[in-house]
Amino acid sequence: MSKDLSWSAIQLSAARFSVDGERSNTKAPGSRSSPLAIAASTHPLTTCIACFDERSLAFHAVGYGRGSRKPAVVITSSGTAVSNLLPAVVEASQDFVPLLLLTADRPPELQDSGANQAINQVNHFGIFVRHFCSLPAATDTIPARMVLTTLDSAVYMATASPCGPVHINCPFREPLENSSRKWMLSCLQGLDFWMSSAEPFTSYIQLQHSFARNDAQGHMAQVLTMIHGANRGLLLIGALHTEDDIWAALLLAKQLLWPVIADVLSGLRLRKYLTSFSGFEENILFVDHLDHLLLSNSVKDWVQPDVIVQIGSRITSKRISQMLEDCFPCSYIMVDKHPSRHDPSHIITHRIQSTIAQFTDCLLKASAPPTSSKWSGFLRSLNMMVFVL
Repeated sequence: MSKDLSWSAIQLSAARFSVDGERSNTKAPGSRSSPLAIAASTHPLTTCIACFDERSLAFHAVGYGRGSRKPAVVITSSGTAVSNLLPAVVEASQDFVPLLLLTADRPPELQDSGANQAINQVNHFGIFVRHFCSLPAATDTIPARMVLTTLDSAVYMATASPCGPVHINCPFREPLENSSRKWMLSCLQGLDFWMSSAEPFTSYIQLQHSFARNDAQGHMAQVLTMIHGANRGLLLIGALHTEDDIWAALLLAKQLLWPVIADVLSGLRLRKYLTSFSGFEENILFVDHLDHLLLSNSVKDWVQPDVIVQIGSRITSKRISQMLEDCFPCSYIMVDKHPSRHDPSHIITHRIQSTIAQFTDCLLKASAPPTSSKWSGFLRSLNMMVFVL
């Protein structure tokens, strides 16, 4: 299979599985978009409509979105074909209609070179889209899960309030070139669980004041089940910015009884010197020396959590970030109040948009059994060894 077609199949599958229910794909003919068109037409769970006029095509997609409240995927070739989508994009933006735009593009080496139908498609629709992203030209030198997290994020932007159109630009190199090229299968490593399910790679959950009202699909219940069933759970505390967040993080740690990794940006590395929190961290296992422990290959091989909960953005330690990537695939739940990814390794499976206090309150209402004593005890012993040395 050519790289372009493989890449496009991942793009279309990600777009399809990011929203429940059948997906409508509308496409306009063009050679540069042929990988996307072939991937859409051969996908068993999509309904495709072809139209030679991009303007009409886009308005058909808007009508579908307005009636179903689910985004249709619009596929076009590059150049002026993209510009013809603008009237429908404006209408979708003004009327809060979800819409996904996958526009084929020329690769970087053909930009600003006089190539046919090569125009600047970056931020082509300006303020009228909720989100824009330009993918790299089809390649197998980076993990394919990068495409999945990008599409899942885009679908969330299109369907979250205020919903509207999102634009994903997709460059391809000679998509109809008759030369055999094979994928390096290493770029697909760890994606078996996603390919065999109808779930998005990263599920987005917006947790607000009413847990029951905002959990119609049971996604939060699924997260709670994962947490309750963890044998080797790990709590990561990233950047915290308020004292309320620190209190909520400590309360969450007491509830989970999991080993805790506190990043330097959390404000909890010097917790012993913070009089307001004195004594509250008792019975919480802070593994403060994990960064040093990971210098040992045997420790790196052993530290393999099955469920990770991260609260707060950004982990600054390169060794801990690499450890997290080495644990993939596992259940990785990230909680923060904004919708941005903060997922440089593209491994997060559940993205919960809420405050730390709201998430902690949700967990307090559900009893969570403690994690494996062997797992916690071993990490405690390792941490003490470094401390003594």
